[in-house]
Amino acid sequence: MALQPPSPHSLPPLGFSHLPRVQPLHAIAQAVLAAVVVTSLATAAALPRTAHAQPAARAEAQHPFQIPAGSLAAALTAFAADAGVSVSAPPALVQGKHTAGVQGRYTVREALERLLAGSNLQADAVGQGGYVLRAVPEVHVGNAAAGATLAEVRVTAEAERLAATERTGAYTARASSTATGLALSLRETPQSVTVFTRQRMDDQGIVLQEDMVRQTTGLTFAQYGPTGGDTNFYFARGFQVKNFQVDGVNRLFSDYTGIFQTSDMAMFDRAEIVRGASGLMSGAGTPGATINLVRKRPTAEFLGSVKLTAGSWDFGRAEVDVSSPLNEAGSVRGRVVAVSQKRHSKVDYEEDKTRSLYGVVEVDLAPAALATVGFSAQDYDASGIGRSGRPLFYTDGTRTNWSRSASSGARWASTRRDYRSVFASLEHRLDNGWHLKAAYTRDQNSYDEIPGWTNEQPVNRTTGAGAGLWAAWWAGRPKQDTLDFTAAGPFSLLGRQHDAAFGASFARTRNDSQARGRWSFAGWDSSIANLYTWDGNTPVQPDNPALGDSGTRERSSSAYGSIRLRPTDALSVILGARLTNWKHSDSYTDYATGETSGSRMAENGKLTPYVGVVLDLGRDWSLYGSYTDIFQAQSAVDVNGRTLAPVLGRSYELGVKGELLDRRLQLSAAVYRLLQDNVAQAITGSYAPDGSQAYRAVRGAETRGFELEANGALTRDWNLSAGFARNLARDGQSQRLNPEIPRNTFKLFTTYRLAGLTVGGGARWQSGTWSDYSFLGLPGVSRAEQKSYAVTDLMLQMPLTAQLTLSAHLYNVFDKKYQAISTSAYYGEARNLRVSLAMKF
Repeated sequence: MALQPPSPHSLPPLGFSHLPRVQPLHAIAQAVLAAVVVTSLATAAALPRTAHAQPAARAEAQHPFQIPAGSLAAALTAFAADAGVSVSAPPALVQGKHTAGVQGRYTVREALERLLAGSNLQADAVGQGGYVLRAVPEVHVGNAAAGATLAEVRVTAEAERLAATERTGAYTARASSTATGLALSLRETPQSVTVFTRQRMDDQGIVLQEDMVRQTTGLTFAQYGPTGGDTNFYFARGFQVKNFQVDGVNRLFSDYTGIFQTSDMAMFDRAEIVRGASGLMSGAGTPGATINLVRKRPTAEFLGSVKLTAGSWDFGRAEVDVSSPLNEAGSVRGRVVAVSQKRHSKVDYEEDKTRSLYGVVEVDLAPAALATVGFSAQDYDASGIGRSGRPLFYTDGTRTNWSRSASSGARWASTRRDYRSVFASLEHRLDNGWHLKAAYTRDQNSYDEIPGWTNEQPVNRTTGAGAGLWAAWWAGRPKQDTLDFTAAGPFSLLGRQHDAAFGASFARTRNDSQARGRWSFAGWDSSIANLYTWDGNTPVQPDNPALGDSGTRERSSSAYGSIRLRPTDALSVILGARLTNWKHSDSYTDYATGETSGSRMAENGKLTPYVGVVLDLGRDWSLYGSYTDIFQAQSAVDVNGRTLAPVLGRSYELGVKGELLDRRLQLSAAVYRLLQDNVAQAITGSYAPDGSQAYRAVRGAETRGFELEANGALTRDWNLSAGFARNLARDGQSQRLNPEIPRNTFKLFTTYRLAGLTVGGGARWQSGTWSDYSFLGLPGVSRAEQKSYAVTDLMLQMPLTAQLTLSAHLYNVFDKKYQAISTSAYYGEARNLRVSLAMKF
């Protein structure tokens, strides 16, 4: 689980080597929060870390600073990280103080003086790259308890590891722990990592998680149908993304990962995406990617915002975000985020609505202890939706060309998904710099889905006859309880400083539901007389009574450890391993016969090793390499309903990373190779006995590719995100795997501030794809193709007052018509406009 630093309001006791900037968790004042008690970890002793001084010459040059107003302790942490210096002070000096921040180009000394303006503090330089704060002579700072000695606070560049990205205005993040459990900068991490920041979400108008995936380097959104469809998937490096986390906590639910795709992004500060196998932290070394959504945290000062958005197809959205201290001392802080959204679609009678509420409260229990409780809730409802597009072919073998507004869904088709989560954590910072955390999360989902959509059967060009309707009904209430323990910190060995992280996780998931019929029903005529004139009202919804009870149980327990050894200043070696025990069982009781059947799968003592090496090539560049195992227990079944064996394999990655322009611009290039057995390959047009998609297990699969990415600021006013990815995936017979997923993708987005305005735009391009359609048996038809295409977006942001901002987003500027995936005739979004009015207070 991602580690969280303590609050800057909690000043450490004697020997505490550095004070990280707060990475709060979230809570809300308007709901009844379930009280959860969590115990903290015991830890081994370790020596405190010492700060590495930077040359004094650095202090004389001017550097860009973007440190917002707020807590002085948090600002000093950000300043130390940006300037590469250390700052020391007695805790009473900074306790409860605030700063107006600093923005612009200054020398280190000038920036520090601006931060301290009005605080009655001054900074004295000590040694090279160090400062000590003290009160100006005429000001008396509050005394410590009688006879006590004030502890020293030490703020160093290494302390700022998990800073939030909101209010930074940046497309870059200082650190991520999703890949290794260690709080490392992206350049120190020997894997491909993208951090999708809050500023970038706002600039691109990101609303749902799937919107973010469309814009992320190396990720593909395989969209068979409308938003929220269970047939929509994410892919990375040629394979489906199945690892999802919130604040580093794994979401299991391996039988239905599609429920995560409608997550509203308003409550999240950022998304950390690790491409490639990440079994060390996720417990399942799947080869695609891990998406970790990190929640917003309460702030030390009052902040609030309201945002209203209107757009094409009756799009309407309202967001409220309020954060504030809840007592005079600021030791209790809270935040609430609420969203309501409703929209129609380019597709006839297709609509959905979303409501979400998120809240968190954090409490400083002691100078080095932080408790957090919170909850989140989201409701998603959609109606008139299909599950894919209309048929792709006429009976004569030629391609159809439907209007983008032509629906494949029955009017009675619907989806309802509700999500509830409560969480609590207890954190403690030891004197030696180690950080302990215990966290409990309870997730509960509820889904009730009644799909009805046109099948893939070819249509008579003249009469419009031939197609029919698929129908089904499924529902469930998956629940997951997760308990996480983590410990991370520095230690000394052979005269050098190193880092370590350890953790254990225990999770239990269950899902009980009633099983109902799928696809065809006795006495129900599924045919559509004329698809040209079809209005979605016929056939009517079939009678579909419950046939039995089904249940799924999943348990997981795991422990991991990772160590970063520093043999030299330029070389880091990361060694890690995760030990996992996993059980999965499902059962079905048939109402008609009373018989119960089921299956069980288990993996005990599965060890996932991890090795990474990073070699610094001077101040700005580094080379890296990493290796890890691939292991993934599957829920996919073959045509006989048998579950496929777990995916096994190995992952290799080599790359180079750079941090330029005072670390404002992050660059990376990576090559990778994956070797796998038992890879699930969908068999087009084939289904298991229960009506679900049938798969075959592919042995000897090999995937090769490379990725290039740039994120950050080229100048103070110019932000950029760009990435290219190429992936080649083949089975043991050198046949292409997942040909419906593009081999090549390019994504670009940039903004520029000009005379008070922010203008921006972006483009997404992908190479051609195809899907096997030989099963239709049509003359001359073997596959359906989607040629390469590009989509362009534009944005404009204009401040009306100091608090009020107007923004506009124009998507698909040239109104490009394209299939969202070659397997389906569901088309991508047509040109559409959204206009927003945001007020901050």
